Amino acid sequence: MPTAGMFGARVKRLEDPRFLLGKAQYVDDLKLPGMLSVAFVRSPHAHARIKSIDPSRALALGGVHRVLTGEEAARSCKPIRVEFDPAKFPGEYKPCDFPPLAIGKVAFVGDLVAAVVAENRYFSEDAVELVEVEYEPLPVVVDAEEAMKPGAPLVHEEWGDNIMMRSEIASGDSDRAFSEAAVVVAGRFQMNRHCASPLEPRVVLAFHDPALDRMTVWSSTQMPHMVRTKIADSIDYPEHKLRVISPDVGGGFGLKAHIFVEELVLAMLSRELCRPIKWTEDRRENLYGSYHAKDELCYGELALDKDGGIVAVRARFIGDIGAYTSFPWTPSFEPLQAALQFPGPYKHIHHIKVEAIAVATNKTTSSVYRGVGAPAGQYAMEHLLDMAAAKLKIDPAELRRRNLWCSDDFPVVSVTGLKYDSSTPLESFEKGLKIADYEQFRKQQAEARSYGRYLGIGFSCMVEPTGFGPETWHAMGVSSVSGFEAAHIRVDPNGGVTLSVGTHSHGQGHNTVYAQLVADQIGCNVADVTFIQGDTSATPYGWGTWASRSAVAGGGAVLTAAQRVREKIFRVAAHLLEVSPLDLELRDGLVQIKGVPGRGITLRDVAHAAVYTANVPEDEEPGLEASFYYKTPNPTANATHIAIVEADPATGKVRVLRYIVVEDCGRMINPMIVEAQIAGGVAQGIGAAILEHLRYDESGQILTTSLMDYLLPSAADVPPFEFGHLETYCPISVGGIKGMGEGGAIASPVAVANAVSDALAPFGWKPVNRLPMTPELVHRQASA
Repeated sequence: MPTAGMFGARVKRLEDPRFLLGKAQYVDDLKLPGMLSVAFVRSPHAHARIKSIDPSRALALGGVHRVLTGEEAARSCKPIRVEFDPAKFPGEYKPCDFPPLAIGKVAFVGDLVAAVVAENRYFSEDAVELVEVEYEPLPVVVDAEEAMKPGAPLVHEEWGDNIMMRSEIASGDSDRAFSEAAVVVAGRFQMNRHCASPLEPRVVLAFHDPALDRMTVWSSTQMPHMVRTKIADSIDYPEHKLRVISPDVGGGFGLKAHIFVEELVLAMLSRELCRPIKWTEDRRENLYGSYHAKDELCYGELALDKDGGIVAVRARFIGDIGAYTSFPWTPSFEPLQAALQFPGPYKHIHHIKVEAIAVATNKTTSSVYRGVGAPAGQYAMEHLLDMAAAKLKIDPAELRRRNLWCSDDFPVVSVTGLKYDSSTPLESFEKGLKIADYEQFRKQQAEARSYGRYLGIGFSCMVEPTGFGPETWHAMGVSSVSGFEAAHIRVDPNGGVTLSVGTHSHGQGHNTVYAQLVADQIGCNVADVTFIQGDTSATPYGWGTWASRSAVAGGGAVLTAAQRVREKIFRVAAHLLEVSPLDLELRDGLVQIKGVPGRGITLRDVAHAAVYTANVPEDEEPGLEASFYYKTPNPTANATHIAIVEADPATGKVRVLRYIVVEDCGRMINPMIVEAQIAGGVAQGIGAAILEHLRYDESGQILTTSLMDYLLPSAADVPPFEFGHLETYCPISVGGIKGMGEGGAIASPVAVANAVSDALAPFGWKPVNRLPMTPELVHRQASA
């Protein structure tokens, strides 16, 4: 494959043949000699004291090796806990412990009470049923607003209340702005509790080898280096003797960007028993034991002038974070990010008062999932805009035109203090309207209504901080994550290239896009790049993949390391050709003298000289390799999403007919992979909008514990996508790159919600106050 112009080319994914041929290897595929299996005793109560645990009947079962309880685990392992610097964190924050196994009491249905180790999964699952636990039920709280009231049952008694975090952002005089506004709209918006649901649930395999005095942990994680550091710290194991391997991972979406108590428990048990031990999460455990997300309630208000200009906003975001904390993020980042990104890409806002509150309840812990809290903030702002348009009798597209920033406005600092370097909100919106043929759609909509068909169009304009490097976390007093990234490139004597990185690809196509960056710089073929990730013994320390960061952080590290290799290639080639490096150029895989076609040498010739014969300049080291550790900046991406739906008022069924996305993520490394990432995010957003909901009853029992109850979108629910692209060079990142992996999931739920409201407008325009828009809710919208 030619190397010229690899940056920006639609290169087919190099990793796909291995997956399509069934040659991928996941953690559960691994079978080690003498391997044991773990199953967990989980609490059937949402809140209860543990009065006693009797494992004797389980231990008497043949094939059972160990039953570990919380009191025993506490002697060998620290709890998961996240501390912030109170002098820097923007608000009040209370940490809590998340013990590997429950000590004294359980706090949600599914809380881990004991771990049973047996010869195989059949024995371990059977033995779980024989562990006798006596519980004393306690009062339960499952509603965040109820949990905030005085006298509510306490999830963590040491707090004195159920508030983990409270933060307020205020600027200007919002009270006066609202009192003087021509129009005020307000609403209560409940975003549903849902979860990542990766095709591959979580899997852990740990083996402490007593002969080598070393441990290897295989985990389906997005952050192998962080997992290694936290296991070592938690169980007091020498980190240099601990290796974490994250092989092929079947989806993560943020769920697997944590350290989990199961990883700690398996490491403890393998250290004790000196046997390989595996745990594979089943789908039921995934639905009630893995972290949930997005259970956000917003009370939001907009103040506008008579022409529709937004002058002030107020909002209160209440996040139901469940029972415990999560590392490294904590659940508090859900409502905090919703509040920070609430104003969106709108320029006239000078007065603001927003509050973010994270509230503990007796539910499964909530943490980051694609977009974190941004979809909740997006939902509130974009739906309030449609409410304002209806009240002002202004077309919702025109209202957005009057308020969106354009590219000439940047750089800007948002009213919540976020720094936006460059973006094209207005330009993206206009391009989206053109693709949708907006005026023609309105004619078709009117005609369809005359036949009893109800079509609607919904808009969602988004601006997204990406990258999330050290500056972000240090400024907030967060020491549990830093977010730099690293890459190492080594060229062999025959010209082959080995690239190792600290990010982790689990569907994003890093093998392909990083190989494109290397090929673009040093003139090799993309197929000649051997890609290594996910092994802490074979890759530089990095922070993995999350938060729309890999193209920015990992790509920036790869590109800079490749540029350093390129510079050395020119120096060595100049030495061999007896010219100045400034006289050389790289063309068609040859390092040649400018203006003298045919007089040059190949990359293989240069590599052989540098690596094998050491024929390099006197002041140059032999070898041809480079590393780079990148302090990632926070570039700003943006997008416009437009959903066109049909809603049936009789049955409540919603069909998404068209979905249009115009994205500006800076220079695209591979537009085909960009589009695939957007499509996946939008599919998840459609699921959040009309299908997915983790439901609890008043006693804290989860009601959605199978995929018959928890509905995920299928191919039939997702339309073909239509894409438009703008490429605004980012002035603060290497290569002008911006992130985009989460954007599809951030903007899409409210685009669909706005489209449903628009479709049902003939029945009286009403806001969609909660997600998902089930058939029952849609029918009520048309009937009320």
